[in-house]
Amino acid sequence: MTDFAAHKHRADGRVTAAPTTPRERVGVPQPAALAAVSVLAHPSRRRIAEELGGAPDGLTVAEVVTQIGDLHHNAIRNHLRILAQAGLVAVERNPPRGRGRPTERFVLVDPEVSHIAAQQALVQLLVTMLVDAGVDHDRARAFGEAHASLIVSGAEREQLIGSLARLGFAPHETTSVKDAASGVLELRLDHCPFAEAVLTPGGTIVCALHRGLLDGAATAAQSPVTITEFEVRHPHDAGCVVRFEGIAPAPTYARHGP
Repeated sequence: MTDFAAHKHRADGRVTAAPTTPRERVGVPQPAALAAVSVLAHPSRRRIAEELGGAPDGLTVAEVVTQIGDLHHNAIRNHLRILAQAGLVAVERNPPRGRGRPTERFVLVDPEVSHIAAQQALVQLLVTMLVDAGVDHDRARAFGEAHASLIVSGAEREQLIGSLARLGFAPHETTSVKDAASGVLELRLDHCPFAEAVLTPGGTIVCALHRGLLDGAATAAQSPVTITEFEVRHPHDAGCVVRFEGIAPAPTYARHGP
Protein backbone atom coordinates (compact mmCIF):
# COMPACT_ATOMS: atom_id res chain seq x y z
CA MET A 1 0.00 0.00 0.00
CA THR A 2 1.05 3.62 -0.31
CA ASP A 3 0.64 6.78 1.70
CA PHE A 4 -2.66 8.47 0.95
CA ALA A 5 -2.87 12.27 0.92
CA ALA A 6 -6.43 13.49 1.26
CA HIS A 7 -7.29 16.25 -1.15
CA LYS A 8 -10.10 18.48 -2.26
CA HIS A 9 -11.30 18.82 -5.85
CA ARG A 10 -12.53 22.36 -6.34
CA ALA A 11 -15.24 23.33 -8.77
CA ASP A 12 -12.56 24.65 -11.17
CA GLY A 13 -10.82 21.27 -11.24
CA ARG A 14 -7.82 22.22 -9.12
CA VAL A 15 -6.76 20.20 -6.11
CA THR A 16 -6.09 21.70 -2.70
CA ALA A 17 -4.36 20.04 0.21
CA ALA A 18 -6.30 18.57 3.11
CA PRO A 19 -5.20 16.60 6.21
CA THR A 20 -3.07 13.54 5.34
CA THR A 21 -3.98 11.36 8.32
CA PRO A 22 -7.34 9.85 9.26
CA ARG A 23 -9.52 11.59 11.82
CA GLU A 24 -9.94 9.65 15.02
CA ARG A 25 -13.53 8.49 15.40
CA VAL A 26 -13.70 7.52 19.04
CA GLY A 27 -16.40 4.98 19.80
CA VAL A 28 -17.41 4.57 16.15
CA PRO A 29 -16.74 0.99 14.97
CA GLN A 30 -15.55 0.33 11.44
CA PRO A 31 -18.18 -1.20 9.17
CA ALA A 32 -17.94 -5.00 9.31
CA ALA A 33 -17.24 -5.27 5.58
CA LEU A 34 -14.39 -2.76 5.81
CA ALA A 35 -12.88 -4.59 8.79
CA ALA A 36 -13.10 -7.86 6.87
CA VAL A 37 -11.41 -6.43 3.81
CA SER A 38 -8.61 -4.87 5.87
CA VAL A 39 -7.81 -8.08 7.73
CA LEU A 40 -8.22 -10.34 4.71
CA ALA A 41 -6.07 -8.12 2.50
CA HIS A 42 -3.17 -10.30 3.70
CA PRO A 43 -2.97 -13.22 1.22
CA SER A 44 -2.20 -15.86 3.88
CA ARG A 45 -5.18 -14.85 6.00
CA ARG A 46 -7.36 -14.90 2.90
CA ARG A 47 -6.20 -18.46 2.14
CA ILE A 48 -6.94 -19.55 5.71
CA ALA A 49 -10.41 -17.97 5.55
CA GLU A 50 -11.10 -19.79 2.29
CA GLU A 51 -10.12 -23.11 3.86
CA LEU A 52 -12.33 -22.41 6.88
CA GLY A 53 -15.17 -21.45 4.55
CA GLY A 54 -15.11 -24.97 3.13
CA ALA A 55 -15.28 -26.59 6.58
CA PRO A 56 -18.67 -25.92 8.26
CA ASP A 57 -17.49 -27.67 11.45
CA GLY A 58 -14.29 -25.66 11.56
CA LEU A 59 -10.64 -26.73 11.55
CA THR A 60 -7.95 -27.15 14.17
CA VAL A 61 -4.58 -25.44 13.75
CA ALA A 62 -3.07 -28.78 12.74
CA GLU A 63 -5.75 -29.28 10.09
CA VAL A 64 -5.20 -25.79 8.70
CA VAL A 65 -1.45 -26.51 8.52
CA THR A 66 -2.21 -29.68 6.54
CA GLN A 67 -4.60 -27.87 4.19
CA ILE A 68 -2.32 -24.88 3.53
CA GLY A 69 0.90 -26.87 3.33
CA ASP A 70 3.52 -24.13 3.07
CA LEU A 71 2.94 -22.04 6.22
CA HIS A 72 4.52 -22.68 9.61
CA HIS A 73 2.34 -23.77 12.52
CA ASN A 74 3.14 -20.60 14.51
CA ALA A 75 2.39 -18.32 11.55
CA ILE A 76 -1.01 -19.95 11.04
CA ARG A 77 -1.83 -19.67 14.74
CA ASN A 78 -0.96 -15.94 14.62
CA HIS A 79 -3.15 -15.38 11.55
CA LEU A 80 -6.03 -17.20 13.24
CA ARG A 81 -5.61 -14.99 16.30
CA ILE A 82 -5.88 -11.85 14.11
CA LEU A 83 -8.96 -13.24 12.35
CA ALA A 84 -10.56 -14.01 15.71
CA GLN A 85 -9.76 -10.53 17.08
CA ALA A 86 -11.47 -9.02 14.04
CA GLY A 87 -14.59 -11.07 14.76
CA LEU A 88 -14.28 -13.07 11.55
CA VAL A 89 -13.45 -16.39 13.19
CA ALA A 90 -15.00 -18.04 16.25
CA VAL A 91 -12.98 -20.36 18.48
CA GLU A 92 -14.71 -23.49 19.76
CA ARG A 93 -13.14 -25.59 22.50
CA ASN A 94 -13.97 -29.30 22.52
CA PRO A 95 -13.27 -31.51 25.54
CA PRO A 96 -10.03 -33.50 25.18
CA ARG A 97 -10.18 -37.17 24.27
CA GLY A 98 -8.43 -38.62 27.28
CA ARG A 99 -5.66 -36.59 28.87
CA GLY A 100 -4.47 -33.32 27.47
CA ARG A 101 -5.73 -29.85 26.72
CA PRO A 102 -9.12 -29.08 25.06
CA THR A 103 -9.05 -29.04 21.28
CA GLU A 104 -9.60 -25.65 19.65
CA ARG A 105 -11.53 -25.51 16.41
CA PHE A 106 -11.69 -22.33 14.35
CA VAL A 107 -14.94 -21.60 12.50
CA LEU A 108 -15.51 -18.85 9.94
CA VAL A 109 -18.36 -16.71 11.29
CA ASP A 110 -19.67 -15.62 7.88
CA PRO A 111 -18.54 -17.45 4.72
CA GLU A 112 -19.32 -14.35 2.67
CA VAL A 113 -16.33 -12.45 4.08
CA SER A 114 -13.90 -14.52 2.03
CA HIS A 115 -15.91 -13.61 -1.08
CA ILE A 116 -15.72 -9.92 -0.15
CA ALA A 117 -11.97 -10.16 0.24
CA ALA A 118 -11.60 -11.98 -3.09
CA GLN A 119 -13.59 -9.27 -4.87
CA GLN A 120 -11.47 -6.55 -3.26
CA ALA A 121 -8.29 -8.35 -4.29
CA LEU A 122 -9.55 -8.42 -7.87
CA VAL A 123 -10.38 -4.68 -7.75
CA GLN A 124 -6.86 -3.97 -6.45
CA LEU A 125 -5.39 -6.00 -9.30
CA LEU A 126 -7.51 -4.16 -11.87
CA VAL A 127 -6.45 -0.79 -10.44
CA THR A 128 -2.78 -1.83 -10.70
CA MET A 129 -3.35 -2.91 -14.31
CA LEU A 130 -4.95 0.46 -15.17
CA VAL A 131 -2.08 2.39 -13.58
CA ASP A 132 0.49 0.26 -15.41
CA ALA A 133 -1.41 0.95 -18.63
CA GLY A 134 -1.00 4.70 -18.08
CA VAL A 135 -4.55 5.58 -17.09
CA ASP A 136 -4.40 8.87 -15.18
CA HIS A 137 -6.96 10.83 -13.14
CA ASP A 138 -8.24 12.78 -16.14
CA ARG A 139 -8.93 9.64 -18.17
CA ALA A 140 -10.55 7.88 -15.23
CA ARG A 141 -12.77 10.87 -14.54
CA ALA A 142 -13.76 11.20 -18.22
CA PHE A 143 -14.58 7.48 -18.39
CA GLY A 144 -16.75 7.76 -15.28
CA GLU A 145 -18.62 10.74 -16.70
CA ALA A 146 -19.27 8.95 -20.01
CA HIS A 147 -20.66 5.85 -18.28
CA ALA A 148 -22.44 7.47 -15.34
CA SER A 149 -25.89 6.35 -16.49
CA LEU A 150 -24.90 2.71 -15.88
CA ILE A 151 -24.23 3.36 -12.19
CA VAL A 152 -25.96 6.56 -11.04
CA SER A 153 -29.71 6.63 -11.62
CA GLY A 154 -30.11 10.41 -11.86
CA ALA A 155 -29.40 13.81 -10.32
CA GLU A 156 -32.50 14.28 -8.20
CA ARG A 157 -31.95 14.36 -4.44
CA GLU A 158 -33.35 10.88 -3.79
CA GLN A 159 -31.64 9.41 -6.86
CA LEU A 160 -28.19 10.64 -5.87
CA ILE A 161 -28.53 9.46 -2.28
CA GLY A 162 -29.94 6.10 -3.39
CA SER A 163 -27.22 5.51 -5.99
CA LEU A 164 -24.43 6.25 -3.52
CA ALA A 165 -26.07 4.02 -0.92
CA ARG A 166 -26.31 1.12 -3.39
CA LEU A 167 -22.60 1.52 -4.19
CA GLY A 168 -21.83 1.13 -0.49
CA PHE A 169 -20.75 4.69 0.38
CA ALA A 170 -23.26 5.07 3.25
CA PRO A 171 -24.26 8.67 2.33
CA HIS A 172 -25.23 10.92 5.23
CA GLU A 173 -26.93 14.20 4.31
CA THR A 174 -25.43 17.20 6.12
CA THR A 175 -27.27 19.96 4.25
CA SER A 176 -28.65 22.76 6.39
CA VAL A 177 -32.35 23.48 6.03
CA LYS A 178 -31.58 26.89 4.53
CA ASP A 179 -29.17 25.46 1.93
CA ALA A 180 -31.50 22.59 1.04
CA ALA A 181 -34.33 25.00 0.36
CA SER A 182 -32.08 26.85 -2.10
CA GLY A 183 -31.18 23.72 -4.07
CA VAL A 184 -28.07 22.49 -2.25
CA LEU A 185 -27.39 18.85 -1.41
CA GLU A 186 -24.37 18.13 0.77
CA LEU A 187 -23.46 14.53 1.55
CA ARG A 188 -20.83 12.98 3.80
CA LEU A 189 -19.88 9.48 2.66
CA ASP A 190 -19.36 7.48 5.84
CA HIS A 191 -17.89 4.37 4.23
CA CYS A 192 -15.45 3.75 1.38
CA PRO A 193 -16.29 0.40 -0.24
CA PHE A 194 -13.04 0.51 -2.26
CA ALA A 195 -10.64 1.47 0.55
CA GLU A 196 -7.96 -1.13 -0.15
CA ALA A 197 -8.04 -0.40 -3.89
CA VAL A 198 -7.63 3.33 -3.23
CA LEU A 199 -4.61 2.61 -1.03
CA THR A 200 -2.76 0.65 -3.71
CA PRO A 201 -0.08 2.64 -5.58
CA GLY A 202 -1.93 4.98 -7.94
CA GLY A 203 -5.26 3.88 -6.51
CA THR A 204 -6.65 7.40 -6.20
CA ILE A 205 -7.80 6.99 -9.81
CA VAL A 206 -10.75 5.23 -8.13
CA CYS A 207 -11.65 8.58 -6.55
CA ALA A 208 -11.31 10.26 -9.95
CA LEU A 209 -13.62 7.65 -11.47
CA HIS A 210 -16.12 8.28 -8.67
CA ARG A 211 -15.99 12.02 -9.34
CA GLY A 212 -16.60 11.36 -13.03
CA LEU A 213 -19.70 9.32 -12.24
CA LEU A 214 -21.10 12.23 -10.25
CA ASP A 215 -20.13 14.68 -13.01
CA GLY A 216 -22.03 12.55 -15.50
CA ALA A 217 -25.14 12.48 -13.33
CA ALA A 218 -25.00 16.25 -12.93
CA THR A 219 -24.52 16.80 -16.67
CA ALA A 220 -27.51 14.59 -17.53
CA ALA A 221 -29.85 16.36 -15.10
CA GLN A 222 -32.88 18.12 -16.60
CA SER A 223 -32.08 21.31 -14.70
CA PRO A 224 -28.52 22.71 -14.33
CA VAL A 225 -26.73 20.88 -11.50
CA THR A 226 -23.14 21.60 -10.51
CA ILE A 227 -20.69 20.01 -8.07
CA THR A 228 -19.09 22.78 -6.04
CA GLU A 229 -17.13 20.61 -3.63
CA PHE A 230 -15.62 17.13 -3.75
CA GLU A 231 -13.38 16.52 -0.75
CA VAL A 232 -11.58 13.21 -0.64
CA ARG A 233 -10.42 11.91 2.73
CA HIS A 234 -8.42 8.89 3.84
CA PRO A 235 -10.53 5.86 2.85
CA HIS A 236 -10.14 4.02 6.17
CA ASP A 237 -11.46 7.10 7.93
CA ALA A 238 -14.07 7.87 5.26
CA GLY A 239 -16.09 11.06 5.55
CA CYS A 240 -15.56 12.30 1.98
CA VAL A 241 -17.81 15.27 1.21
CA VAL A 242 -19.65 16.09 -2.01
CA ARG A 243 -21.77 19.22 -2.46
CA PHE A 244 -24.26 19.70 -5.30
CA GLU A 245 -26.05 22.90 -6.24
CA GLY A 246 -29.08 23.27 -8.46
CA ILE A 247 -30.91 20.28 -6.94
CA ALA A 248 -34.69 20.53 -6.70
CA PRO A 249 -35.59 21.06 -3.00
CA ALA A 250 -37.28 18.18 -1.22
CA PRO A 251 -40.98 18.85 -0.46
CA THR A 252 -40.32 19.27 3.26
CA TYR A 253 -37.66 21.87 2.60
CA ALA A 254 -39.90 23.66 0.11
CA ARG A 255 -42.67 23.93 2.72
CA HIS A 256 -40.62 24.79 5.78
CA GLY A 257 -37.53 26.54 4.44
CA PRO A 258 -37.10 30.30 4.84
